[in-house]
Amino acid sequence: MPFRNAVKHRWSPVCAQMLKVMKLTALLLLVLALQVSATGYSQKLTLDMRHVPLSRVFREIRKQTGLTFFYNSEMLKKADKVSVSVEKADLAEVMRQCLADNQLNYSIVDNTIILSVKNDLTAVKPVANISVYGRITDALTGEALSGASIKLKGTSKGTSTDVNGNFTLELPDGGGTLVISYLGYEAVEKQVSQAGSLNIQLRQKAVQTEEMVIVGYGSQKRKDVTGSVSSVRVNTISANVSKNISSAIQGRVPGVSIESASGAPGSGLNITIRGLSTLGNNAPLYIVDGVFVNNIDGVSPNDVESIEVLKDAATASIYGSRAANGVVIVTTKGGLKETTPRLEIDSWVGVQSIPKRMSLLNGEQWTKLMQANLPGIPDYAGVNSNWQDAIFRQATVTRTNVNFSGGSKNFTYNLSGGYLKENGTMIHTDYSAVNFRVKTQFEKGRFRIGETVMIKRGGGRQAPSGGDQTHSLVGSALVMPSTVPVYDPTQDLGGYGRRPIYMKNLSNPVALLENVNKSAKELNLLANAFVEVKLIDGLRYKFNLGLTEIQGYNRTYTGVYHDGNTANPLPDLSEGSSITNSWLAENTLSYTKKLGKHNIDAVVGYSAQKNIYSGFSASRNDLPVGTSVMGAGTAASQKNDGSANVSAMLSSFGRVMYSYDSRYLFTASIRRDGSSRFASDYQFGAFPSFSAGWNMHNENFFSGLRNVVSNLKLRGSWGVLGNQEIGNYLTQSAITSGINFVQGNVLWPGATASSYASPTDLSWEETKIINGGVDAGFLDNKLFFIFDVFHKKTNGVLLGVPFPLSVGKTGTPTLNAGVIENKGYEASVEYTSETRSGLKYRVMLNMSHTANEMTAITIGSGRQEFGDISRAKVGAPIGSFFLIKTDGIFNSEEEIKAYNKGGTPIQPDAKPGDIRFVDYNGDGKIDNQDVQNLGSPFPKFTMGLAANLSYKGFDMSLFFEGVSGNKIYNGRRQWMEKMSEVTNLSTAVLDAWTPEHHSNFPRFTISDPNNNKRENSDRWLEDGSYLRFKRLELGYSIPKTLTNRWGIDRIRVFGSAENIFTATKYKGFNPDLGVAPGSGVLSRGMDNSWDAYPLSRTFLLGLNLSF
Repeated sequence: MPFRNAVKHRWSPVCAQMLKVMKLTALLLLVLALQVSATGYSQKLTLDMRHVPLSRVFREIRKQTGLTFFYNSEMLKKADKVSVSVEKADLAEVMRQCLADNQLNYSIVDNTIILSVKNDLTAVKPVANISVYGRITDALTGEALSGASIKLKGTSKGTSTDVNGNFTLELPDGGGTLVISYLGYEAVEKQVSQAGSLNIQLRQKAVQTEEMVIVGYGSQKRKDVTGSVSSVRVNTISANVSKNISSAIQGRVPGVSIESASGAPGSGLNITIRGLSTLGNNAPLYIVDGVFVNNIDGVSPNDVESIEVLKDAATASIYGSRAANGVVIVTTKGGLKETTPRLEIDSWVGVQSIPKRMSLLNGEQWTKLMQANLPGIPDYAGVNSNWQDAIFRQATVTRTNVNFSGGSKNFTYNLSGGYLKENGTMIHTDYSAVNFRVKTQFEKGRFRIGETVMIKRGGGRQAPSGGDQTHSLVGSALVMPSTVPVYDPTQDLGGYGRRPIYMKNLSNPVALLENVNKSAKELNLLANAFVEVKLIDGLRYKFNLGLTEIQGYNRTYTGVYHDGNTANPLPDLSEGSSITNSWLAENTLSYTKKLGKHNIDAVVGYSAQKNIYSGFSASRNDLPVGTSVMGAGTAASQKNDGSANVSAMLSSFGRVMYSYDSRYLFTASIRRDGSSRFASDYQFGAFPSFSAGWNMHNENFFSGLRNVVSNLKLRGSWGVLGNQEIGNYLTQSAITSGINFVQGNVLWPGATASSYASPTDLSWEETKIINGGVDAGFLDNKLFFIFDVFHKKTNGVLLGVPFPLSVGKTGTPTLNAGVIENKGYEASVEYTSETRSGLKYRVMLNMSHTANEMTAITIGSGRQEFGDISRAKVGAPIGSFFLIKTDGIFNSEEEIKAYNKGGTPIQPDAKPGDIRFVDYNGDGKIDNQDVQNLGSPFPKFTMGLAANLSYKGFDMSLFFEGVSGNKIYNGRRQWMEKMSEVTNLSTAVLDAWTPEHHSNFPRFTISDPNNNKRENSDRWLEDGSYLRFKRLELGYSIPKTLTNRWGIDRIRVFGSAENIFTATKYKGFNPDLGVAPGSGVLSRGMDNSWDAYPLSRTFLLGLNLSF
């Protein structure tokens, strides 16, 4: 049986049963949606009426369709009687027969049929002496307003505009005052005394709506929020052109660091909120439509309605033990009540490429340099391979998303589907994904039910690892000398160019990419359904059931090739699969009550969750050429492995929000979690919080300032959060059998502990957060400012602490053994305005500062250190770089002798042109004891600047983001400049020190007795600050006067560019470094992952259509 069939997973029994319910519910709701939609324009009519007034026909149409009519009764008085006989006819056909001989027009706006008189009306004789006509348009866009009302003040006489905004109205002799109005626009009065043309422009009303933010298990008015919440609305991000949500919000939320771990197709980003709180997993808790998920990049950006980031304990403690790193809540789009069906299509296509290449020696330069320093290097033979060009390419990317939504009084629906195809900027890499989502809600009387179902299937070919012991792919492309050809037909096993014997063991990266087919596929399911019942006035009960399932499959087929370092004469194959599913059941009671000036909003609930994982992998070597079936490999090379784990959580929670007269605000919440990951006596923990706020602008003494300061709120909070991100079975030892022993003359079977358990008192990490903030609005909130200051202290940090050798056993049990603190502040300012000429603009700036420090280790001496170059150490930020400091270049033997202790040279092996290293501990020698803290990988400041502008159909958005104050260890540059191996080098070596040319670059030496290349020196430490022009988007919406003629509501064309320009001193590909997948927090800022995929620059064109 093929392996792919043997490991193929079916839905788990729980998932399968729930899916049946979900599918049935979705089908019923979809049928209902279509029936509700059918009450719109597509309704079929059956009429048989002879010689009757139009008003009678209209009553029958209303009865069958539910549509209402809007017209001036004078229009029908002179109209001829009609005869209509149709069966299952379209509304358009019925209206055509009714109005054909009566000189009337009609249009349909929001389930209303609006009648108007044709301009050339002759059948109905005017009963007035003055005829006025004209056009009603939007004052800003110039677009026609269909269905605008024109009435003679003080009378019932009036009309409405047609689809092109035109109208005609007969007035009595002497004229009068016309009142022109349109929903959402400011009404205009116009005095008319004589016949003629009127062209009226209406301005949209400045509607002040109450902004709502999503908080745990509910929503809250922004003005009543007492904690630290940042909101990103769909209209503030360029969701159209973002490949994932993380990229769309990068730099837009103060206090949130979003970094790229890789630029590979389909890759996501790392999100960190307010610094590192642990040495383990620092990812926030992600919630999508009420369901806990591992990441948010499985959701299409086009499906997002809003994103809330909960940053302090007051807002996050309702999620208790999983909220110490913050919470990200994603709400997807739903339908709107009493709206006609709407179809939206968004599509774009673009090209992407690597924006930066390393400057390396060409073949002639390399040969000349090596011949001057090494014997036996042959003369330059004319080969000049550009290995970066060989593995990188310009690639296409495209995305299409379709959305269909609408609703009636009781039912709303939103369905969407999308397709993404991304070819990688590295050859033979790609990613594609298909996603589907349905979100429905039905409300009737006391009941409200709804569901969300999201399915995403994605996968593609990935860049393989492998090659020689040091480099792979990108690394090999940087150090492979240009004198080696990419292809060499004279070579066997593929005809790839191979390095000569005198070079280092280097692999041909093109051979790897072409012959190692590493692919991965993943199927993601998220399903959520709820039922809510209004028990009594203000009291509601809600049951929510959620399901997630992730099925993964990976396959690596290695063909026949020789990469210059490793020969593979027969194919190899490895395959693996995994399945992760979880279910979540929650019961909540919510109560809302208003008593005069008192407002109470409370919620209590109970939650149960279970997570189940299983995985299996297998491999075989030496398959027959042309075969890719696991069973064809040799049994002797067979390997297989498997794993499984289960975890569960039980929780109860509650929250009370109280406000008095919109001035004094109080919130208290608590959650009690129980986790199966800890021993029985330590499984439960409680996480409380309290916050308060004061809306000063609502005080009487503030009345004199409200014309300038329209909003001023002070707020503060305190609370405790937890972290349970450890393995599922750390408090249980593992036993390995088959360890036999001899006693006497007898061989006895035995067993031993293969791993030692962590102490049974292992418990939650506990993070206490104090937060203070101020929200201030000026000039009727056109200018809005938010400032927060915070202090986070995490006690009981979970650390892997090795057993001391004196114990007599090995292992690294996890202990609650550290304290980490984060302090900082955040600020954001936003200004929104509109000029008289119709230019609308919005400018948003945010910045934040976070200082991180490990303040204590609570076991042993307290002076332990974790890590090597990047360390966790008391008194320093997590991941600080401990390196030997350099102090220039020795230019003479005298300088070398002068650098001594007690007359003994500190660097006795140094020569002129070598690096001077600082003897930090003063012991007269340079060694690993001379390292010192030389910087942190975490920025001291982060910032984001966004601007949106629109003018008469044109729109533009731009976005900048950046960081400052962080360091990056450039391990790639070490290999390109260290000169101790026969590899290609950076062109920087052309500035190497010589007796005739003194420079800051050390002399060229292969033997390197001074160890200029030493890894743990600040020679490789660089400034990681950068400012990036992240995105520019330009769009144009075609006027509705044109699109309406084509039956299209909206047409917008746009162009966009992403990662346009990065200003930085960093010499690597990308200063935006996150944590590589599978790496710990101490790998942050370490650019020594040779498999890291550089970030790409993208240019694209797109189209938005609405019907």
